[in-house]
Order: sequence, then structure tokens, then C-alpha cells
Amino acid sequence: MRRDNTHYFIYPEYLDKTLTRKEGRRLSLELALESPTVTEIRLAAEKLEYDHEVLKYASYPRQWWERKGLILIEKKKPKLQTLKELSKEIKVHIRPALEKQKKTLAKEAKKRRTIKLAPPKKGDEMRKSRKFRPKRRK
Repeated sequence: MRRDNTHYFIYPEYLDKTLTRKEGRRLSLELALESPTVTEIRLAAEKLEYDHEVLKYASYPRQWWERKGLILIEKKKPKLQTLKELSKEIKVHIRPALEKQKKTLAKEAKKRRTIKLAPPKKGDEMRKSRKFRPKRRK
């Protein structure tokens, strides 16, 4: 993990609406998100063209038992302004795009499940029935 002063440590807890300020939320409730993920933050950082690095198994020190991850983002602007930009980007662009993608994948999966199979052949029906037993050879 980097210990230089060129990157911010951004935990999902900073943007989480379900947490209090005491528990680690850094934004107001209007700007905060409902259970953000490292993946969403990464996508927002890519869209805003921030240099970043993802650490999937890191945990927030105040909640060390939950390993939600961490993202290191280069310092271009003040940390609070960076958090606000990330939050707005996730709300406006990332989440709607992910929801749309989930819906299309669900439709495709439903189509795959409803594909009709070819009707069975005459011999197949007889083999599948319990009455049919092949003759034994002696």
C-alpha cells in the first residue's frame, strides 16, 4: 500500500448514507449514496479521469471486520471536493448505467431459458418410457 502524499485513501464508508458522521460518513445525506461499492467508485474515477488504484480486501479502520475495499485516488483537488464529484458521478451516470446493464442481462437470460427444444424423435419417446427394456444378450 502506498504511503506517499500523492493519493487520497477513499473508502466506500465515506460515501455511505446508512452511516452516521461518527461512523465514518464524510458527505451530507443529500450527497451520500445507499451502500456504495469499490467498483462504482472505480468506474466514477475512470470517468472523471483520476489516476487510481484499487485494493479489494482492505477494510475501513473503524469497521475492520468488514472488508469492502479501498481505492487510492491521485490528489488533484481537495478531498471533500473529490468525494462530492465521485458521489455525483455515481448518482447521475454510473448507477443508471449499471441498472440498465442488469436489465438487459436479465432479459437475455430469460430468452435463453425460454428457448424451445426440438420435439423428441419417435425412438426417443420409447426409450424414455419405463416399459421399454432392451433385450438381454445370452
